[in-house]
Amino acid sequence: MIRDEFHPSDFSSHDLLRQYAGILSELRARGVIRTLNAPSGDLAETLTERAYRGALAPNSEKSWDVRAADGGLLQVKSRVIAASARSKPVQFSVFRSWDFDAAVFVVLAAETYEVLGAFEVESTVVQARARAAAWVGGEIITLSLVGLAALPDYIDVTARLQAALESLDLPMAENDLPAAQEH
Repeated sequence: MIRDEFHPSDFSSHDLLRQYAGILSELRARGVIRTLNAPSGDLAETLTERAYRGALAPNSEKSWDVRAADGGLLQVKSRVIAASARSKPVQFSVFRSWDFDAAVFVVLAAETYEVLGAFEVESTVVQARARAAAWVGGEIITLSLVGLAALPDYIDVTARLQAALESLDLPMAENDLPAAQEH
């Protein structure tokens, strides 16, 4: 039962996300829902927007989610996993077009919605690794966090997205995000 004294506006965005993660876990334990993926896509796009000091694409944009400050088009894919499952492969959502410069894969912890890993990968590398999935009308990629870090020429943007998560309640201009680590 929600009590009258609970006021979401009294909490930081990150604290609300932690509470929400707990609620999802309880609903899953009760058999009410089957997955923990509910807000992950929107959150990953917002974190990417902040980390790249970019702009979100209009709703239903065909091939990209964020235009980075440098003009690059980014397709954002996210998954929520148990923090202990970093080496377990997960399937990211379908790619239906390749009109973007890079994909940003964001993996969030189911227990807290912390950013476990985030990697920028050129679209040509992703396309070469993806496999056709006729039942969804596109191509999919299945990788673990370890597998993402093994892709050629990836850029580790984990620290940038972690900083973006911590700065959700600050105006974007006040973000002081760390640089990406190229590999």
